[in-house]
Amino acid sequence: MPGDVRDNTEKAVVTLLGSCSGTEPMPGRHHTSFTIEYRGRLYWFDAGECCSYTAHLNRINLPATEAIFISHTHMDHIGGLPNLLWTLRKLSSVSPDAFCSLEDRSIKVFIPDLEVWDGIVKLLSGTEGGFHCPFKLHAKRYGDGLIYEGNGINVFALHNRHLGDSSPFKSYSFRAEIGARSVVYSGDVRHIEDCEPLLDDCDMLLMETGHHEVEDVCNWLVKSGKRIGRLIFVHHGRAILDAPGRELRKARKILGDKVAIAGDGMVLHL
Repeated sequence: MPGDVRDNTEKAVVTLLGSCSGTEPMPGRHHTSFTIEYRGRLYWFDAGECCSYTAHLNRINLPATEAIFISHTHMDHIGGLPNLLWTLRKLSSVSPDAFCSLEDRSIKVFIPDLEVWDGIVKLLSGTEGGFHCPFKLHAKRYGDGLIYEGNGINVFALHNRHLGDSSPFKSYSFRAEIGARSVVYSGDVRHIEDCEPLLDDCDMLLMETGHHEVEDVCNWLVKSGKRIGRLIFVHHGRAILDAPGRELRKARKILGDKVAIAGDGMVLHL
């Protein structure tokens, strides 16, 4: 179905597939996930519930998946990963074009806890055909620094203290550099300063509010002197879920119209 898929060959497109933190089910919102489409390839950052469903119905070309980056293995960030992989296999079985796109490919999965990955593999092995599929999965536990490089995209990881101090660390923030542009994704952090080293000349910051107040984030950014092109709040906590308009007004009073509050299906261009 190439004709039905958005043409994002030369521009980077960010799609927010889930905007909610780990709450009970919320109307119109799913758990955290977003994709970056660039030069015909697809990159996933976290994989909350229903992420593949939302992506497919938004005409994102799932068989173009190149890599999946998981910030940490809490359910609201990884609950949709088995279904995403299952959906890729299903698409390859029902569409010749999808099969050709995926045949002999190796999809990279960056995950900070390989024990959790082993559980996902066992779960998938129980599906039809033992999850036999035309593509390979290559899972890797990562650490700080450059973890992915290819197709004009570099992805850097930096551990944060959402899960406290541990060895190895199991919670990370990401910076994706796409040509001369950059996107920083906080993941879940103890404090925004956890990801401060990633924020220099950041074109877009996707910042979680599941554990933070919007005023605290905005005031810290002003004090830090970091140059942020756009601030998009994601992984919403109770304040935004209860009154998004009120919280947006608070944030814009500090940082102006560079601030937005994500909703499921929001599309952003770099």
